[in-house]
Amino acid sequence: MRYSVPLMTLLLLAAVALTAGCRSRYYIRDVDPERPDARRVRSLGPESQDVIGVADTMVRSLLENDTLRSHNNPPTIVMLPMVNNTRHAMNQEVFTTLFKARLNQEARDRMVFVSRDLWDDIQLEREMKREGEVDYDPAMRAVAPAGGDYFLRGRADGLAAVSTRGQSDFIIYSFKLVDAETGLEVWEGVYQTMREGQDDVIYR
Repeated sequence: MRYSVPLMTLLLLAAVALTAGCRSRYYIRDVDPERPDARRVRSLGPESQDVIGVADTMVRSLLENDTLRSHNNPPTIVMLPMVNNTRHAMNQEVFTTLFKARLNQEARDRMVFVSRDLWDDIQLEREMKREGEVDYDPAMRAVAPAGGDYFLRGRADGLAAVSTRGQSDFIIYSFKLVDAETGLEVWEGVYQTMREGQDDVIYR
């Protein structure tokens, strides 16, 4: 089928307009995760700068703890899942992941973490070694997997307010270090945010 020149021109213009419309609607750009003023999309709940701020604050505070400094050998720490007591659905692991990564980078000679998230894999590997299914150095054999000297647990607690003028959220992020033998809390760090807006979840 042959089209006249005007019809082909109209079809071409329509395709260009459609492409331009899609680009403007689904425009994506990189932004600084530490600068909320650089973003077009904001949330009343946890944001990227909160995750970074929590990790930085907790690392500085924890490394100044006298109990950890008093150990001759680096203590072993078990990072427990974070508890979310806010009204916002969020991935709590993003907080614990960054916090633990920063500690591993800045305090490698002062503490070590037990990877309980790999517990099943560790047990299977130990069994395979002892049954001769895989090779390893018997001199490095441990009687049992490492236990934790301390538990590191985080939580987020929120207080929301709603009025005819908008909504606000006050969130407290806290982490505490607990002696795994006695249950005594030997350290606690706190980070807080307060945010308000006119939309329920996202506002511009």
